[in-house]
Amino acid sequence: MPIALTPEQQTILEETRAASTPAEFEALLVAAQPETDKIVRESLAPNQPIGVTLTELRDLFLAVTQHAPKLDAHNYKAERRALFRDAIRLLETAHLWFGEGHRTGAFRVRTVAEVVEASRPWRARLAAYGEHAFAFEPEIADVFGDVNTTGTLDEEVDDLRLLLQAAKQHQGALAAVGMSDDFVKQGEGLLREAENRDLLGVLGLRNQEEAMLLRNRILTYAVLLGRQARAAGVNACFDDAEARRRFEATSFREALRRLRPKRRGTKEEPTTPDGAPADS
Repeated sequence: MPIALTPEQQTILEETRAASTPAEFEALLVAAQPETDKIVRESLAPNQPIGVTLTELRDLFLAVTQHAPKLDAHNYKAERRALFRDAIRLLETAHLWFGEGHRTGAFRVRTVAEVVEASRPWRARLAAYGEHAFAFEPEIADVFGDVNTTGTLDEEVDDLRLLLQAAKQHQGALAAVGMSDDFVKQGEGLLREAENRDLLGVLGLRNQEEAMLLRNRILTYAVLLGRQARAAGVNACFDDAEARRRFEATSFREALRRLRPKRRGTKEEPTTPDGAPADS
């Protein structure tokens, strides 16, 4: 039976959601850069599933939010809470995009040729709808027959935007000849894929190994901020035994481990799909 979230827990989950676009993720990274450079002296690897660490961080952030007035009075103010919140968002995003997403293929970086090829069946079907719906208006039908003549990503994105705009503008006429809402959604998915195709490139990462190094740096940063939030909570709520115990219960002792340097000719240390080290 699924566990029902309280309104407060639901709010925290929403506030610490993953970034929805590479641009949003990059903006969070840039904002966190000064503090990251200041406190992260060594990037550590996950010692337990990152999903477990994220749950611990969110539980702690909920406690921090609930006891905000006391923490404010002990020099843990809104600015620190915002850094902590955004660190959780960064970790959620990195885990999804560079961990789970990479394994399942959801965020696999496709070649430009693959992206262009993926849209061809959709384009051909849209052209057929357009020719039928506008058989006596060739200037409109021609819009739906547009093809990517250069084979470039820029043209692919521009074309898909134009085609979707036209499909929505003439949705009534196209629906009358068989175009469904799901077909439009499929086109929107192709556009998102084209826009986010070069996810690693957008972030200045050359390969998956660099992506995992960034993931580990973000993980270390988030856990360090979590430890600071825990210490602030224990201090601020020291005379409130119940609240203090709640902060003390979160330790993050199992969250991180040091990376052993790779020996020449050896592979990376094995990990489970969720980011924790594999059993030896």
